[in-house]
Amino acid sequence: MSQAISSQITSIGELLRASGKLVVPPFQRNYAWGESNYADLWLDIQETLNGNTDEYFLGSVVIDNSTAPDLTLIDGQQRVTTTTILICALRWHLLFNNLNELSDLVSQDFLTRPDYDNQSLTSNLVLNLNDRDFFEQYILRSEDPERLGDVTDEESHSPSNLHLARCYIYMCKQIGQLIRKKQSLETVAHDIITALREKILLIRIDVADDVKAFTLFEVLNTRGVELSEADLLKNAIFSKAGQHLDELRLNWEIMGENIGHKPLMRFMQHHWISNHGNLPRQGLFPAIKKRVVTPHDALQFSERITTSSEYYGAMIEPSHDLWLHLENDHLDEIKRLLTSLNLMRTEQCYIPLLAALEICPTSFHKHLRMIRDFTFRYTTILGKSSSDATKAYMRAAHSLREDGPAPAEVIFDRFFSDLYPQDNEFHSAFSKKTIKIFALARHILAEIENNLTGPDGPQYSATDLNINLEHILPRKYKSYWPNCDADFQGGPHKYLNRLGNLTLLGRELNSDIGNTNFDNKKQLYASDCLEITKRMLEEPRWTADAISRRQNWLASEAVKIWRCTTD
Repeated sequence: MSQAISSQITSIGELLRASGKLVVPPFQRNYAWGESNYADLWLDIQETLNGNTDEYFLGSVVIDNSTAPDLTLIDGQQRVTTTTILICALRWHLLFNNLNELSDLVSQDFLTRPDYDNQSLTSNLVLNLNDRDFFEQYILRSEDPERLGDVTDEESHSPSNLHLARCYIYMCKQIGQLIRKKQSLETVAHDIITALREKILLIRIDVADDVKAFTLFEVLNTRGVELSEADLLKNAIFSKAGQHLDELRLNWEIMGENIGHKPLMRFMQHHWISNHGNLPRQGLFPAIKKRVVTPHDALQFSERITTSSEYYGAMIEPSHDLWLHLENDHLDEIKRLLTSLNLMRTEQCYIPLLAALEICPTSFHKHLRMIRDFTFRYTTILGKSSSDATKAYMRAAHSLREDGPAPAEVIFDRFFSDLYPQDNEFHSAFSKKTIKIFALARHILAEIENNLTGPDGPQYSATDLNINLEHILPRKYKSYWPNCDADFQGGPHKYLNRLGNLTLLGRELNSDIGNTNFDNKKQLYASDCLEITKRMLEEPRWTADAISRRQNWLASEAVKIWRCTTD
């Protein structure tokens, strides 16, 4: 029996010469590399061919060996496919120059294997459903690159098919240039084959099944792996589609459009927790596989996540079109609050908000304000335990889905009131807070300014192009405030990003002030003075004590703004 997870260092050539086929799962993502990707790979390989490096490390591939001798290529298909295209390009040059015997050896070694049932040769590498036919018809047969160039002008081929063709044409061109440089095709072929067999290395990670692969990806937790997690999950769901495959494909495409550049697996996790409670110990992938068993299950699941993804995408993107169609008199407030939450970078709060938007959309603004204010106090300012907040978010979502709509005040009393920082605790933490995320600092100051001027005064936001964040003690204080060390205990650098040292200014005025001294700054501040800046004009000098006084006042104003409605 195969080990659950094992690894070894091998060459790409040995992988391609394995006893069985390398099979990309049918619904894995398409070939997606553009010229910048495969050009980088070729340049690195060329360093090996030129003898500048002894070995080239291609990265890792993850293989499900439960179907041995055929192997399922879970992760690494872009690199393996590109390397195979390189070999096909070499084979074309051999055929074009009538080196047929050498061409056959290359093909038998790396590209094809005998299919005795059909009395033919079959591809070592089997791509997904969208790319398979094109790859085998044009690339595997080492099509003339000029003819394939004509094919790329046709509108009947998918974008991934065109990526395959362009990569092949590129590799044919690069090998041609190498041949002209070395003046011997046999030498070039020998160097490439030797590199494939001995010098171009990778880590081959074998897993016993797709659940083990998903677990591995969760542990590795890198951006490239995250895409593979989504591919693996998609493949598992699509494998159960049956007669609903076309509907699932459309739903998955719509979901991808809804989520956009946001991480798909983060949405999947939040959707699951919002609907089913905490993730089971074995993780998201086994839980979904256990729930999606029949074609009907797969269709229902895809429909639910498609609908949910639109809501989720709208919460992360306040300008989303969904808000234009939602009958709600508080859309401006919703967009402002969502922008605020995004700046806080606290992802788990979307778990109850997803439930609130789906279950009680007409009162969503109240739930949103409550969650925003709790999150700002508890996480952004006090930095308290994220695990306790996540439990509260999860229980709130479960209550809304199981018990039906409930007022925000009731949800607060049940799940958040015990964790909620009271005014004195919040004031104390705010009065000492340093904010290094400039957009968040700009947002906090804008909220305070808007509250001071009231609804009839000018309203500002973190994304307002008319204002800039101003450091009163400038970041380049060493050059422009040379004698300020005595005014700031522990060093001026400790005070630069304190909220008391920050204010808002019109963009033009901010560029004029630069790093001038405090007396000059006060004169310029007075000409474009916001409410949050006026008290600063009373300070004779800008010192650590002045920053503390101003931040203590800002904290008193913040207590009035970020407060849940029941306190």
